[in-house]
Amino acid sequence: MYLYRISKQKYINDLSGIGAKTVGGRWNSKGVAVLYTSTSIALSTLECLAHFPVAYFPNDMSLATLEIPDELVVDLEAKKLPKDWNKIPGPISLHRITSKWIEEDTSLGLRVPSIIVPQEYNIIINPLSSEFSKLKLIKTEPFSFDIRILK
Repeated sequence: MYLYRISKQKYINDLSGIGAKTVGGRWNSKGVAVLYTSTSIALSTLECLAHFPVAYFPNDMSLATLEIPDELVVDLEAKKLPKDWNKIPGPISLHRITSKWIEEDTSLGLRVPSIIVPQEYNIIINPLSSEFSKLKLIKTEPFSFDIRILK
């Protein structure tokens, strides 16, 4: 399957998860490296818009297209999600779920629902996975946000 991530140009080739490790996120606590990706370019765009102030968006953004074998992605079943999984900020229980998944190293990717569009998915990548070499960076290209959505 193809995955997408939008980042500043200077970080687009970095798949180490250092950004998420530095600041933490919905699915990871500070100090835990993960790479956030989306299953569509549109969802990746929405995720960026939801997480950063409009003034932050520089002109030097890029889109990365990655490929991961389908069999190396597991679904986080809806019934395993805490009832408050979609609250802002996210509950700490999500960090525990991800930390356990990383520790067990059962898959390279964890498919989780997006809060923005719950019918669509983000894939959390474990850069410490024994299968990490199977994640392929297919291409990077410049990416610009349409000025109409940055108003």
